[in-house]
Amino acid sequence: MQYIEEGMKLIRYRSFNEELKKQFGARVDRITINAFISCPNIDGTKARGGCTFCQDASFEGLTLRTSETFLRGSGIADQIQQGITYLGNRYPSLKYLAYFQNGTNTYAPIDVLQKNFHEALKFPEVVGLIISTRPDCLSSEIIDLLTELNQTTYLWVELGIPSHLDESNRRVNRAHTVDDFVQSTYKLAERSIRVCAHVILGLIGEDSQVVIEKARFMSAQNIQAIKIHNLVVFKDTALEKIYREERYPLLSLSEYANQCVDFLENLRSDIFIQRLNAHGPKRLTVAPAWSVNKWNTINAIHSVLEERDTWQGKFLDKPVLTIFQNFSDQVFFQNGGCC
Repeated sequence: MQYIEEGMKLIRYRSFNEELKKQFGARVDRITINAFISCPNIDGTKARGGCTFCQDASFEGLTLRTSETFLRGSGIADQIQQGITYLGNRYPSLKYLAYFQNGTNTYAPIDVLQKNFHEALKFPEVVGLIISTRPDCLSSEIIDLLTELNQTTYLWVELGIPSHLDESNRRVNRAHTVDDFVQSTYKLAERSIRVCAHVILGLIGEDSQVVIEKARFMSAQNIQAIKIHNLVVFKDTALEKIYREERYPLLSLSEYANQCVDFLENLRSDIFIQRLNAHGPKRLTVAPAWSVNKWNTINAIHSVLEERDTWQGKFLDKPVLTIFQNFSDQVFFQNGGCC
């Protein structure tokens, strides 16, 4: 482990933004895309109602919120062009990742998926894809398509796995198993496809010790990045009903910041941190109120890291071997954090 002394404030985890700068030599922004694909635990294939916490409208990125045609079902090309225009006016960005975020983006006929992904890659400014999906929606045919994409562009596949405990996942109506996640990451790793896992802290019944166990479980998986989310209650979700009727206990900002640091301390040091918190539009957020302020949450986490003089991977007893060979073991990173 070592420090990187250049630049601004040191951050004690492996920053995904720094990885993008290293890969492409410049700032790279994400353009959020809605391909209007459903989900097998919404349409009845696996379950109905979706995950208890899921509110699709909360995924509206800045690029989508400024789009006049978004709610009318604008195409992939329209959304990308609007994103390039919007982000180009705000940031010195010349390169973008097309981020297929809403819904389950491998839950459609293969020809539809091919059209969606290849349409995004027609733009010279788009240097890669991020495809968000479920671990139970990766057939052999789809993995072949992802392999083809991985050979021609910079590709990440995002897999939701709120918990390493099946019981916790059942409570939020995930309608897939932890083993589904383990098997899918193994299959993707065999094809050298990068995987980012999504976890949630603050699930009912999961205390600080369970958070540590969750981090150690993730460290043993074939993942190269992770997004860490605080549980947020959004309007018009099943979780809102549970929260209002049962006063579902939510973490305070201080509790979340400390649990997030507990998680980082027990997470493999080569895993990129793509996100440290979840937040949505204030108009859709029921609780916790603190979650709408992204930078306040990130600063709270940074403060705990500094107060405890700690870093990602500090408490892992030994390196964990996965199919992917580890990157270098620098743990401390500079500049603006993860996301």
